[in-house]
Amino acid sequence: MSRVPYPKIFRFLISGGIVITAYYIPYYLLTEFCGVWYLTSSIIASVICSVVNFILQKLWTFENKSMANVHLQAITFALVSLGYTVANGGMLYLLAGKLHLHYLLAQVIVSSIIGIVSYFISDWIFRETAA
Repeated sequence: MSRVPYPKIFRFLISGGIVITAYYIPYYLLTEFCGVWYLTSSIIASVICSVVNFILQKLWTFENKSMANVHLQAITFALVSLGYTVANGGMLYLLAGKLHLHYLLAQVIVSSIIGIVSYFISDWIFRETAA
């Protein structure tokens, strides 16, 4: 019987809250106060939160302190983050642009979907391999 990794899931949720904050602050400020289009704000916020996300997921959530493969992990994580950004923009455009949901509500829905997927992909990226 497989053991559920509750401490890792808990750390993922806490770090996810930090990452979401790192995303929503520039997303909201750029859109509401700087007049930046919500999709452009989304891309800028994604870059900021990807850096925060990589550091938190690697070092704290998945407790991968090894620097031996950090360059490969960073490249993989960056490519995956690019995929998240594209998926985020596409779903956001569908929900806010076509279905006319408020852009913040649309982003909450999209963030929830991407967050679930992100746990499993991050677990794979930062999994310690037997040397």
